[in-house]
Amino acid sequence: MTTPVKRRNYTDEEDLMLLRQVSLELPFLARRGLIMDKWTAVARALVASDEFTRTDLDAKKTNNRFNALIDSHRKHNKDSERASGVSEEVSEKVLLLDDLLAVFDDAKDEEAKRVVSTQKANQHIENLGSIVRDEAMMSLGKRKQACDAEVVAEFADTHDIKAVIEHSVSLRHVVKVETYFGDQWPFDVLCGQQGKDELALTQGHSQRQKHDAVCLCD
Repeated sequence: MTTPVKRRNYTDEEDLMLLRQVSLELPFLARRGLIMDKWTAVARALVASDEFTRTDLDAKKTNNRFNALIDSHRKHNKDSERASGVSEEVSEKVLLLDDLLAVFDDAKDEEAKRVVSTQKANQHIENLGSIVRDEAMMSLGKRKQACDAEVVAEFADTHDIKAVIEHSVSLRHVVKVETYFGDQWPFDVLCGQQGKDELALTQGHSQRQKHDAVCLCD
C-alpha cells in the first residue's frame, strides 16, 4: 500500500520569496487570457531559485497560495482594527502584503466597474439596434403604402378604368379586363359596391405587359 505524501506547509521564507516575486510580476493585473501565463512566470522564477525548496510549484499552486495569504492578511487587518492600542512589529512580509492587498483590491474594483460599463454599453447598443429596426420597418411600411397608391393612380390615369366601368354599368354591359393586378382588386377599389354587384370579372394575361380594358357588349 502506497504511503500518502505528507503535505508540507509553506515556510515564512517561502512566502516572503513568493510575495517578492508577485510584487515584481503583478500577475493579477495582466490582461484577460494572460493572467495564468504571468502566474506561470512567477512559479518558474521561484523554482529556479536555489533558496526555494519547492520543486513542484506551478501557476495554479502559486496563485492559490497568494490568494490564501491575501485573505489571511485582510482578516488580520480587520482583527487589528478591533484591538486598538496594540502595537506589533511590521515585517517585510506584512509590508509586502499591505502593498499587494491595496493593488489587488483596486484591480478587483476596476474589473467590477469594467464589467458594469460593458454591460451598460451592450444594453445601449441593443436598444439602439431595436430602435433602428423599428424605424426601418415603419419606413418600409410607409414606402410600400406610397408605392401601392402610386400604382393604383397610374393604372387609373392610363386607362380611365373608372370611366369605363361607370359607362359599362350604366349600359348594363359585361366588362372583361386583362390586368396584372388580378381580376378583383383594382375594381374593388375603384368601383364600389355597385360595380362589384353589376360586374363579372375574369382574369387574363396581357401580351404586351400593359393594362388593356376592352368593353364587350351583350
